[in-house]
Amino acid sequence: MCRVIPFEGTNNFRDMGGYRTADGRQVKYSLFFRSDELTGLTEQDISTFRDLNIKTIIDYRDDFEAQKKPDPVLPGATNIRISAIQADQASPINILGNADNASHSGNFIFDLVKSGYFKQFRADTMMMELYTKLPFGNPSYKRLMDMIQDPENLGLLHHCTAGKDRTGVGAALILLALGVQEETVMEDYLLTNETMKGFSINILSQLAEHVNDAELQNIKHMLGVKEEFMAAVFGSIKDRYGQYDAYFAEEFSLTKQKREALQRMCLE
Repeated sequence: MCRVIPFEGTNNFRDMGGYRTADGRQVKYSLFFRSDELTGLTEQDISTFRDLNIKTIIDYRDDFEAQKKPDPVLPGATNIRISAIQADQASPINILGNADNASHSGNFIFDLVKSGYFKQFRADTMMMELYTKLPFGNPSYKRLMDMIQDPENLGLLHHCTAGKDRTGVGAALILLALGVQEETVMEDYLLTNETMKGFSINILSQLAEHVNDAELQNIKHMLGVKEEFMAAVFGSIKDRYGQYDAYFAEEFSLTKQKREALQRMCLE
């Protein structure tokens, strides 16, 4: 079964099924989906979406992003939006939301360029800090972990703007909770560099004449995903909790027994 689902209005829509766990089982298809923003879905896309039988959409974006590019009304799906980035966390999205010249059209990268973000900040440093903070005390992931335990909420789609950072961490937490090994979680995460390649090349070509080389390299860090970012998630969890069992139990009340029940439901 094909993991990447080609929509006209998205670049990074994927089924998270098919990944193997440490004990040899695999994640069922059609239960968990991940994506970038949905605002560009066409009528044909919406028809295809309906066939996926998605019942729940979790949107990790903040108010500014959602107002700028709202999700379409999708038949049969309940949309839940809880920002995955808290006010005290370093984020280009926070900077964008506070920018006086941020527009309500176009891609957020262009707004970041206009705001002077890439002149003032190193994107890789900012993203590394964000990734180390996202897994802890995060209300959006707490809601996610609650929702995936009820079969009535599945299929479940979670998404943000590009479907790579906030969604990447959310996807990692789902897969880790199901017993998928780190190297396989990393494989799913890095797939974004392939699915978003054409989009990234297009953005970089449009910006090349308007920024210097240093800014262009900075923008590349923002557009892609890097192994060290997800490794920072793994490391920060283990530094704080020692093991994933303790992490899931403490952060999400997802005890070993609840994880086993989740795995029985979602694996085959």
